[in-house]
Amino acid sequence: MRIVFIILIIATAVFAERFDSVSVVGNSRIDTEAILLQVKKPPLSDSDIKEAVKAIYQTGFFDTVVVERKGSTLIFNVTEKPLVRKIYVEGNSEVSTGDLTSIFSFGSNRFLDRYKVDTLRKNGVTFYQQKGFYDAKVAASIVPVGDNQVDVTFKVTEGDKIKLRKIEFRGLSQIDPEDLYDAMQTKEYSWWKSWAIGTGRVNKKLLEADQAILRQYLLDNGFVEGSVSDGIVEKRDDGLALIFDITEGERFNVGNVNTSGDSLTSGDPLDGIELVEGETFNASKLRADSFKIAEKFGDEGYAFANVIPNTAINSSLKTVDVTFNIAKGKPVSVDKINISGNKKTYDHVVRREMEIQETENYSGSKVRRSKELLTRTGYFNDVTISPEAIPGVDNKANLNVVVQEGQTGTFSAGVGYSSADGLLFNARVTENNLFGQGRSIDLNADIGTEANNFLARVRDRRFLDTYWALGIEGYRTTRRFDDFDRHTTGGGVSAGYPLDRVLGEVFEDIDFSVRYDYAGIDIDDVDDTAAPLIQDSKGKSKASSVTPTLTRNTINNPLNPTEGSQQVLAYEQAGLGGDYDFGLFTVRNVLYHPLFKLGAGSLVFSNRTRFDYGVAPDKYGEGEDFFPLYKRFFPGGINSVRGYESRSMGPKVGDSEYGGSKHFVNNTELIFPLAESAGIRGLIFFDIGDAFDDNQSMDFGDLRKAYGTGIRWSSPLGPIRLEFGFPMDKEEGDSNMQTMFTFGAPF
Repeated sequence: MRIVFIILIIATAVFAERFDSVSVVGNSRIDTEAILLQVKKPPLSDSDIKEAVKAIYQTGFFDTVVVERKGSTLIFNVTEKPLVRKIYVEGNSEVSTGDLTSIFSFGSNRFLDRYKVDTLRKNGVTFYQQKGFYDAKVAASIVPVGDNQVDVTFKVTEGDKIKLRKIEFRGLSQIDPEDLYDAMQTKEYSWWKSWAIGTGRVNKKLLEADQAILRQYLLDNGFVEGSVSDGIVEKRDDGLALIFDITEGERFNVGNVNTSGDSLTSGDPLDGIELVEGETFNASKLRADSFKIAEKFGDEGYAFANVIPNTAINSSLKTVDVTFNIAKGKPVSVDKINISGNKKTYDHVVRREMEIQETENYSGSKVRRSKELLTRTGYFNDVTISPEAIPGVDNKANLNVVVQEGQTGTFSAGVGYSSADGLLFNARVTENNLFGQGRSIDLNADIGTEANNFLARVRDRRFLDTYWALGIEGYRTTRRFDDFDRHTTGGGVSAGYPLDRVLGEVFEDIDFSVRYDYAGIDIDDVDDTAAPLIQDSKGKSKASSVTPTLTRNTINNPLNPTEGSQQVLAYEQAGLGGDYDFGLFTVRNVLYHPLFKLGAGSLVFSNRTRFDYGVAPDKYGEGEDFFPLYKRFFPGGINSVRGYESRSMGPKVGDSEYGGSKHFVNNTELIFPLAESAGIRGLIFFDIGDAFDDNQSMDFGDLRKAYGTGIRWSSPLGPIRLEFGFPMDKEEGDSNMQTMFTFGAPF
């Protein structure tokens, strides 16, 4: 590089005159015309020559570029870099050559770049260290093979796989080391954690990140004068030890909190901030408060409000004074909403989810809400909404909405297996953004040894671009139980509307819907030893019902939820025609909460609760309630209380299960990434639940419990679940463990 610039200086000094033509010599592989594209057309000035030399060199194809003069012709004499003919990998045994070849790839540009060779060598070392080979070394050699070509050999010395056994923090007196350990991404080796999330490895890039995390921990806990050393790795007899030297210093509290500069039209910008005078100083709260204050100004139309927090450390008082400097700019209205990135989805489908419209005053809260609603549609992998200033116009701004469309449709067909349902032949077509109009269609056929299901469903979540959601479906299901078979054929229509559009923001994310169902039920193949209720239910019947439902939903992603919750309150009333008169009250709650980052994913806490209570009048006039068999609950299995055989729980007569009219199930899970990029996650769970008969009191002390672990994979062929459940309240006939597996069917 230094030689080239010397040449450049000399050239511009000697050739301080104009040239009428340009030529190139020395090139054999690179086309002359391609090189001349880097040179302006003559006549050329001194600066033109200088820029041309730079541009030719920066193509990456040449080792040297020398400028020569021949009359009025300027000649660029180039020396091409050697071409990499082959790449060899030697010395590896624990890692496949194919994996290493992808690491040591030059890509499409195979001209020799010695800096790139060294970068690839370092990447190889990092790759090995991530796999636990901390002592791994990689050497690179370049061998000329004629015709200006070279072979590059990467020689690997793998060494032994060494586990990280201990993480130590030296210098602590006030901080619990467990708190620091929990915050870090690097973890000590543990056999089950290593299998699940790859602990026990030293990664230099992660060490740098961990140092920043530890420093942030100090700042978030008042140790503003503290420091964290680079991570020191020591080799010990039992493995590796990672050591951080930490200087805590004294803990600082928040001192005076003030603002300077501009103020709000109404209200105090400091209302609701997290930093409180006298409490421990927290740098993350400081950053969050800055955004919160800016958002308040955004809600008053100041789209470009700038909030800069200034801190003053008072070492004698052990306080940090904070002043938020505010420059709100001028209020703006939205001129144009520019939508981009949508190749399939129509603009109006994006625009109808926007809470803010053109000509309205800018509102930060409406922008945030718009992003939230667009994300929840499930049509987009990413959504960004940002204001853009209009040159020469200080009272208006454009709003740029950039979306990245995700996959919204699937077609699958294949053979699956479920521990609950046996062999399963499945074909499914789904599209959640039909023709880019935001409508959904679901066609599903499952043919199995224990169950057959056929479903056709169409839904428009914004009918005619209004807030009405309309749906229609038809279905036929067959379920084979131990003592009987149940066939159901029917359909339903539904309509829903978001309550916040009628009752205000206090009802945000709450929808009201009503559904009408009509079904024909056929109970046959009834065993002679079946319970009396099953015997009495034999034959054909009809059911008609209406179900009003309240739903609140804040789950962030319908396909891979990691945060948010859903609450459902429903009441189904049958008796509007048909052979049944009953009521069914249902409450469901689903919660997802990320606990902390784990590699590319997060450790997610999940809890699902369902409570059902069915009532029915006296069918026979004999003082006995009769909740219909086709609506009864049969807990147990992979979608219920895991650890017990499918549909084995609840009331029974002898060995004959006849299901309950009252039902409670709670599933608690910790979900962690195993291979996040491949959609593979692990989990541990605790389940509790059971079903009770019409005349039984629902005693929560009698609920049965189970625990277990499992793996879930969102595979290209469909979702796969493998889970192992262990019952805690075994009864006669229950096994010690249930192995539950589903493949080729949604879960």
